[in-house]
Order: sequence, then C-alpha cells, then structure tokens
Amino acid sequence: MIKGIKKFCYNYFMILKNNSNMRTEILAGITNYFTLIYAVMLVPEILIDAFPGAMGSNGEIIKDAVIYGNINAGQMLVTLTAIAFIAAGISSIFIGLFVNLPLVQGPSIAIGTFVTYTICRGYGYSYNQAIALVFLSGVLFFILSVTGMEERLHKAIPNNLKYAVTAGIGFFIASTGLAKAHIINFDGSSGFADIFGFDMSNAANISAVLTLVMVFLIAIMIKKHVHGAIFIGKVLCIIAAIPLGLVHVGESFGFEYSADISALALKLDFNGLIDFTSKGTFFKTTVDILVIVFSLCIMDIFETVSTIIAMDNYINISGEGAKKGKSIPRILEVDAITTSAGSLIGSTSVSTYVESTTGIIEGGRTGLTAVVTGVLFIVTTPFAPLVSLVPSAATATTLIAAGVLMMEVLKFIDFEDITEAVPAFLTIILMPFTNSLLVGVSVGVISYVLIHIFVEHNKKISPLLYILGFFMLMTFVLIPR
Repeated sequence: MIKGIKKFCYNYFMILKNNSNMRTEILAGITNYFTLIYAVMLVPEILIDAFPGAMGSNGEIIKDAVIYGNINAGQMLVTLTAIAFIAAGISSIFIGLFVNLPLVQGPSIAIGTFVTYTICRGYGYSYNQAIALVFLSGVLFFILSVTGMEERLHKAIPNNLKYAVTAGIGFFIASTGLAKAHIINFDGSSGFADIFGFDMSNAANISAVLTLVMVFLIAIMIKKHVHGAIFIGKVLCIIAAIPLGLVHVGESFGFEYSADISALALKLDFNGLIDFTSKGTFFKTTVDILVIVFSLCIMDIFETVSTIIAMDNYINISGEGAKKGKSIPRILEVDAITTSAGSLIGSTSVSTYVESTTGIIEGGRTGLTAVVTGVLFIVTTPFAPLVSLVPSAATATTLIAAGVLMMEVLKFIDFEDITEAVPAFLTIILMPFTNSLLVGVSVGVISYVLIHIFVEHNKKISPLLYILGFFMLMTFVLIPR
C-alpha cells in the first residue's frame, strides 16, 4: 500500500520532473505547517474582537461573556480557531491537487484585521454580514480570474517591481520573526524599536537569544549544504525551548472550551446590508458595500499576486511552457473559489500565504508540499488549543532564515535608474513598516506610474499599469483608516 501511494504521488505531482523527491516535499510541507501555525491561530484572536462584548478594556478576552446566541467568547475563540484550521487545510489541499504548486493557503491576517476593525467595528456590520461580503468578494475575484484580467495585471507589473515585491516580502516576514522572538521590541511612545537585553530572567530575552542562535545554526548548516537545514533548526529550537521554560504545557491542557462550527457555518447574513429607508440611505449603503467588496477583492488579489511574484523567482511559475503558463490563472481561480467556500463555513477571505516561501526554500517544488501542510492542519483541528505549545522562537527562526534568503533578489533591481529605484525602495520598505503587503505593492505601483508620467523615457509601460495605479489610489482614498 505504501509503495502504491508513493508511486501515485510521484506520478500525479510529477515530482521527478520538478527535480524533487518525496522526502523533500514532505519535509517542506511540515516546515510550512510549523511556520504557519502562528498565522492560522492569530486570525481568530483578531476576529474575536468583531463580536461586541468579547474583549475587556484591558484587551483581554472575557471568556465567559455571552456574545453570540448562547455562545460565550471562550467557546467562540475555539470555534474560530477550528474553522481557521479547516479552511487552511482544505484550501491548501485543494491548491496542491489542482495547481500542483507548493503554495499554502489559509485565512488572511490582513483581511481578518480589515473585517474586524473596518467592516464590523468601523461600518457596524455584524460578523455574519461581514462573511456575506467576503463571499461576494470571492465571486467577484472568480469573475476577474476567468476573464484573465489578473494574469494581465501580473504581466503589466515591471520586473524591477516584481523583484522589489520579493525582497519586500522577505523583509516583511523577517521583521515579523524579529518581533515575534522579541529580538526587537517596538516602543509605542517613540515609534522606534529597542533591541533585546541580556537579563536571562526575562523570558522575552531568552526567546531572542535562542532564536538568534538557531538562525546562526541554520546559516552554518546551509553553508555546509545540510539538506533540510531550516526544518532541522526549527525542530532543535522547539526541543531547546522546553527546558528554557518557553513552552507552557499546563495552560494549553487547561483549555476548557470546545468548538461548535455549526454556529457560524452557512450563516451568511445578506439582510440589512442595504438600507432601503430612503434614497440617501440606499445610495450610501450601496456605495459602502461596493467599496468593501472591491477592497476585499483587491486585498486578496494582491496578497496572492505578491506571493506569486515571490514564488516566481524560485520556481518559475510564469515561465515558458504550456503547464507553467496556465499556473497563474489556475492559482487565482482556486483562490477565489476557496475564499467563497471558506466564507460558507464562517471563515474570512482565504489567501495564499507569503510564508509558503519557507517550504520552497526548504526544497518543496510540487503540490505535494501543500497537500502535506493541508493534511496536518486538518488532522490537528481537534487539538487546535494545543498547537500553542510551539514557541514563538521556533516560528521566528524559520521566518528570519527565509527572509534573509529572499533578499538575494535585491541584486537584480536596477538602483542606478532613479525612476526604477524609488518605486522599488518604497515597495520594499513599506511592507514591514505598515505591516501590509497591499500598501507596499500599491505605493510601489502608484509611485512608478506617477514618476513615469512626468519623466520622458523610451520605456514601454502597459496601459493596464496606469489603470491599476488609478484604482489603487482610489482604494486608498475610499477605505476608512
């Protein structure tokens, strides 16, 4: 039976044709899983704030507060976590099977934040209404995908911006890792970051030192051509974290709430989205919905396109050849389908995680990597509270190592041409500083267009890039901040 499964995987995923093997693909999938645990579990912690009364004034969850029917905040948090794991598992398996690329999907942190603080708390919509709008954005996304519009957008983006997006994502995930490990700590009053200290009675400092040691160890292993260096570094970090007191077993096993997925599944609420009381309210609510749906769609598109651009520099997604040429529209179509399907079980927009780069850098080249990651998410769904046993230092180690390796593309950016350098620089620097891929890509495109409008040049710029820049600018103006 095992031989049969192995033969099927080699044939279906064309592993040998992609210069890989099953061991590498499985290791890459496991690496992705441990890297993305933090992202999948972070989304529910953001979404719980969309339910009035769930959070206290000190920012802590009021676990016993009834916030939805007869469901309290503690049970809702576990429910949202289980839904996030199911959405990430199914969508990753789906993209692995039907696109055959090592891309992992799951609920988007950026869009989850947008849903909570803009749609629910800003506009005043309920969570059920918000996921109804997510469903509509998925439908719009699919329409754009099948018409080929998004692939044309991908081709319209200049190469220098594509390289900048890859470097920006590397900077983004590395800075995320530095913060998660407490290597840098942001000072809210000054706006600047402080570096960790050497007081080893402080758990944050222990986490910082452990992470740096493991990053150095990964660098040494990579230099010595040790296969699976990033994964080995993560496992060693988890093991080392136990005696250092960074893993709190008791707290996880003491979690007392169970998941009730039926509470949110198939509960999309389209009622009340448009107010028909008067012409004025009808016009205002209609515009609000259009802005929200368009914003959700744009955010989803550019999280996925940004990831595709980053992946392209490693696995040539959009390279020559029939198979490669069909990959981009297929990725986008699958992303659109999983977004709408995810909303049906109560999840916010499903997007392609930029952290998929960790599995690719680990050697993953086919959809088997994504399937392995997806299966792990599904299998561990009943134990979602226990996944918090993975220390932040282990996740940070992988993110920093992957971010460093992604900086390699900086050498391809033409910094000698100021009209190319400025947009590329803004793209790279704004992703981590604004904590948003969308902002980085948008400002990069807008600045590129504005500079080239006023500078005479012989470069041939796609008219679609000008249209894209205009719509991005309008989105910035219309989205409440």
